[in-house]
Amino acid sequence: MLGVTLITFYLSYAMGDPLAAYVTERTTEEQYEMLAEKHGVNEPIYVQYFTYLKAVITLDWGYSEVLNQDVSEALKYRFAATLELSILAFIVAVATAIPLGIFSSIRQNRWEDHTIRFFALAGSAIPIFWFALFLQYFSSVTLDRLMPELNWPISLRYDPILWEITDPIEMSTNFLLIDAIAAGSWIHFKDALQHMILPATVLAYSSMATIIRLMRGNMLDVLGQDYIRTAKSKGLSESQVTYNHGAPNAMIPTVTLLGMGFAGLINGSVLTETIFTWPGLGAWAITAMRSLDVSAILAYTLFSAFLYIIANLIVDILYAFLDPRVELSGHSSVAEILVVSLSILLLILTYFSIDLAVLSGTATLVALIVFSSYSMGRRFLKNPADTWLIFLFGGTLFVVWSILGGFFIKISLISLILYLGYLAYYLDDLKASLEPKFDEFKRTIYQIRKNPLTLLGLFLVLSLISIALFAPWLAPPSENQRDPMKMEEHFQFNFDPQPPCYYSCTADAGEENGYILGSTDRGYDIYYGIIWGSRTSLDVAVKVVFTGTFIAVAIGAVSGYYGGRVDDIVMRITDVFIAIPGLVLALAIIAVTEDSSIEMLMYALIIVGWPGFTRIIRAEALRIRKLPYIEAAKASGASDFRIIFKHVIPNCITSVIVIATMDMGGIVLSLAALGFLGFGGGPDLAEWGKLVSFGQDDILLGYWWGFFFPGLAIALWALGFYLLGDGIRDILDPKQRN
Repeated sequence: MLGVTLITFYLSYAMGDPLAAYVTERTTEEQYEMLAEKHGVNEPIYVQYFTYLKAVITLDWGYSEVLNQDVSEALKYRFAATLELSILAFIVAVATAIPLGIFSSIRQNRWEDHTIRFFALAGSAIPIFWFALFLQYFSSVTLDRLMPELNWPISLRYDPILWEITDPIEMSTNFLLIDAIAAGSWIHFKDALQHMILPATVLAYSSMATIIRLMRGNMLDVLGQDYIRTAKSKGLSESQVTYNHGAPNAMIPTVTLLGMGFAGLINGSVLTETIFTWPGLGAWAITAMRSLDVSAILAYTLFSAFLYIIANLIVDILYAFLDPRVELSGHSSVAEILVVSLSILLLILTYFSIDLAVLSGTATLVALIVFSSYSMGRRFLKNPADTWLIFLFGGTLFVVWSILGGFFIKISLISLILYLGYLAYYLDDLKASLEPKFDEFKRTIYQIRKNPLTLLGLFLVLSLISIALFAPWLAPPSENQRDPMKMEEHFQFNFDPQPPCYYSCTADAGEENGYILGSTDRGYDIYYGIIWGSRTSLDVAVKVVFTGTFIAVAIGAVSGYYGGRVDDIVMRITDVFIAIPGLVLALAIIAVTEDSSIEMLMYALIIVGWPGFTRIIRAEALRIRKLPYIEAAKASGASDFRIIFKHVIPNCITSVIVIATMDMGGIVLSLAALGFLGFGGGPDLAEWGKLVSFGQDDILLGYWWGFFFPGLAIALWALGFYLLGDGIRDILDPKQRN
């Protein structure tokens, strides 16, 4: 949490005038100086940090301009609304996903298994905001046409006429279902539950998808264990073996995901609450970010991190409770005890005296820098060969700069030419190594053909990449269009969305200016936006995934291989970034910089993406470094550099390929979510999320094409890479080779 406060403080420091919320047109210079002195704005930056830290621990989180009330007061009501919705969604997700995951594992590689896997992967791939808009359209247009008497609510948290005018009841807890039960009112309970059903369904489906996949994978691992075969040999029925022995043990790793799933609910609530105008934390956060409400943005970021940390702490304890092999006690090192003690002391001093806290914090920081410099210098003097770590750090920065600066393609082409020259020089060795690789290639083709979902994923990926590459021929820009990535606005169709004309756009009924997939109310051609939006998605996904993968592999492999103090420092830094839900941090970064360009969006996605990937690579490196061939390499005198790059990283490549493939889909979902909320690229950029946002305003008028087709493109892109990533994991899994 201390690390998170450093991030939020830096964000606040970059936001311009921190007193903007307290200043009006009538504020005099003397009053402004008094405010600056009160809030410590005139002090040095390190004093300002401790002033901010004191405000955090005393819950003095400032004033929200958007809500016109103190942030701490706003959090109470808003948190209750979000928590009530999230709990219902979580219960529905878990109660549905676990039985489906178990059933899918029992029917492995049969049509039932493929159907459930497709259902789960579709839940991960379908954008939350698109699914929410689809349910709104279905409820307000289709369902209303079929059953007009139903009148299903599609927005707000409750019916204000019922709760505030016709039959008001006391809302003491702000949990409406509990308040309705306390008042003994079935009408109020039914109204609150009806308003929750659609947003809870949206949140539940996105959470359910991940739990199904994990539960299925865990069950497949458990059902292959020796004790399961023993139980079967004793004559136990299939259901007894599955539900009494298999499911409880498969649940143990699944519990770990529940804490991660809580972060998914926080991310999902931002989008869901915005669409359903649900008065929770997510909707408040988006309004605050659009209005640059500094106090509200920082409070939401900090509070989200706190919820996520607490959720994972509970999951860790529950994990140890379910699995007796896991111990929570452990043995803390002297360094860990010292860090925790200093942190607690720092918080106590900050609470009572900022001056003492500044003095203590400065002394601690200086001591830490001196100790770190001494330790690094001593290590490099004793082991000069380890100086390659400095070059690795510099090389990582260079590669990241080349990717973001647009030079990576040229560097890659030069490297490819040099590598081809290397292969030509060692052609005989290459021929000798091709035969076993050819056998491996045949096995891969066989497994792809055996799995219809992998074939579907490969087809979708190749199709969408081909659309991006051939965009100039599929949707040629008009002659007066300067930038093909910018959508041309047709003023004659503004505020008059044109329906799709599909097969013929040149009929006699005035369709000569029509659009294949229709237009938005701003006159944008949806077909053109989808075709050129594929280029935006491909460009952002490739740059973010390549950059994040390179950073994660370099840091994770070194951290996992060396372990000890190096690993502790690296993992604590990554934990700080992981503690803040990704979409929340990305939104905060873009809002703070007031730069919604596609470049800033990529930076934000890289910042939130690399820590999770780093943890996975580090876990693989920790496992690999204990294996016998690593010990043999050390015994033969191989350097750490050779071991890491020759043995550790190549044996992590399976995880790297699978995660990078799936990230190609996940990054586009994040990109589309930011674009939908209005934070990605310019207003006329050809980007799928923006197209969906243009279409959402016309849902109640029955103009379904405005949001449907762009959302379908996003879902197909993510689904293609998820299916392909799942297939690659099965292909590279040694357990599946037979």
